[in-house]
Amino acid sequence: MMEQIAETFNNRFDHWNITLPEGDVEGRCSGHVQRSGWLIQYCFGEDENGEYLDYYATHRMTDDEHVRIHADGEVKDLPALSSIHLVSEDPEENNRLEKEYYQENQRVARMLAEKGFDKFTINMFLHAGLDKKTED
Repeated sequence: MMEQIAETFNNRFDHWNITLPEGDVEGRCSGHVQRSGWLIQYCFGEDENGEYLDYYATHRMTDDEHVRIHADGEVKDLPALSSIHLVSEDPEENNRLEKEYYQENQRVARMLAEKGFDKFTINMFLHAGLDKKTED
């Protein structure tokens, strides 16, 4: 069952010679890989579709990705921190857009933390606005 998950993950990061540690796959252990500019955090779980691997990958040269790989190889995109912030020339609208941007990224950051994905890069920290106060 886990072979398809590991193969799908390993194929995604093959260009950078990044693979899931075999021991973590066999033991379904959460962990992280930090190599070639990537920080990839992962955890195993089970839902109505069977076993899966969730991972969150960040690299300073690309957008973050949050992905679930099921045992059958199906890949599902999950919410990730957005680096795109809409702006407006209207100050009120601009404030509203900024508030919504940080609120959504903070919601995603809480989701990541609940999974145990607690290693944040400076870009993740800034995109989540963790240095700002917002209302939920």
